[in-house]
Amino acid sequence: MQDLISQPKISIITPSFNQAQYLEETILSVLNQDYPALEFFIFDGGSTDGSVEIIKKYEAWITYWESKPDRGQSHAINKGFQMASGEIVVWLNSDDLLAPGALTTVAQAWQQNPGVGLISGQTEIIDASGQPTGKLFGSEPNVVNSLLSSDNRVSQPSTFFSASAMRYVGFLDETLHMSMDWDIWLRIGAHYPMLFLPKVLSKSRNWEMTKTKTQLVRSGPEHIRIVKNFCKQNPDFLTSFQKRQALGSGYLRKGKLDHAAGKWLLFRLDLLAAVYYGTKPKQRADLKLFKRAFPVFYFLKRAYSFLLRKISAAE
Repeated sequence: MQDLISQPKISIITPSFNQAQYLEETILSVLNQDYPALEFFIFDGGSTDGSVEIIKKYEAWITYWESKPDRGQSHAINKGFQMASGEIVVWLNSDDLLAPGALTTVAQAWQQNPGVGLISGQTEIIDASGQPTGKLFGSEPNVVNSLLSSDNRVSQPSTFFSASAMRYVGFLDETLHMSMDWDIWLRIGAHYPMLFLPKVLSKSRNWEMTKTKTQLVRSGPEHIRIVKNFCKQNPDFLTSFQKRQALGSGYLRKGKLDHAAGKWLLFRLDLLAAVYYGTKPKQRADLKLFKRAFPVFYFLKRAYSFLLRKISAAE
C-alpha cells in the first residue's frame, strides 16, 4: 500500500482523429503498463472511421473520453491538460506507443530527481506495420544548443512533463500545429532543470500519412516565431549574438523546407534572411542550396577569384 501511495500519478492524454487502424494498439500500450497511479484521457476530434467503437471497448479503463470536433491537435491536448490531476503529464498520439515499463521507469526517475521540469527519453522508430526500423530518436534536451541550431532532437512521445511546471509556463500554444512540443519544452527548460534517460520510453510510427511527413513545411515559420517569442519572454537567456544565430539557423532551416516544397521565391528570401542574421553555409548540402538560390552571385565570385589569380600570376 505504501508503494502505491508514494507513486506519482501520471496523466496521459491521447488526441485522435480518424486513426482507427492504430488507435487500439495505442490504448493497449497504455493499459498494459500495469501502473496503478494512472489516469488516461482520449480526445477524439469527431472520427467517422470506427474510432469511437474502439474507445468504447476500453472505456471502463479510460478516465474520460469524448468525440467531438475541436480546433486542432493542440486544442485537444490542452483540454486534457486542463482536466489532468497527475503530477506528471504526457501526450501520446494515436499512432504512437508507450514502451513496456515506461511509466514505472519515469516514476522512479521522478522520485529520484525532485524539481525537474521534464523527463525525456529515447523513441524507437517503427514502420506502418509496427516493425522496428533499427532507428532511435531522442537526445538530451539543451535549450541553447537547440535554439542555435533550430533543431529539435527531443522526442515528443518520450517526454513527460511536470504538471506544475507546465501550469507555470502555460499550456500548448494552440496556434502551433507542428512545433508545439519544441515550444513547450523550451519554455519549461528556461525555468527548470531537465532530465534525460538514455532508455526507450516509446515507439513512434513512421508511415506515409504521419503529420511529420505531410505537413513538415509548416514547421518552418513556426520555428521562427518560437525563437522570436522565446527571446522576447526571456530577454537575458541568450546573448545578442546568440539571438541572431538562432534566427539565422531558423531561416536556413525554413529555406531548406521551402526548397523541398518547391517554393522557389520563399526559399531565396529565407536564405537572404539567414545571411542577414550572420548565418553562412558550412555544410556541403547548405552550400549547394545557396549556389542553387544565387547562381549568378557564385559565378561572379568564381570569375573574380579566377581573375585575381591570373593577375597575380602575371605580376
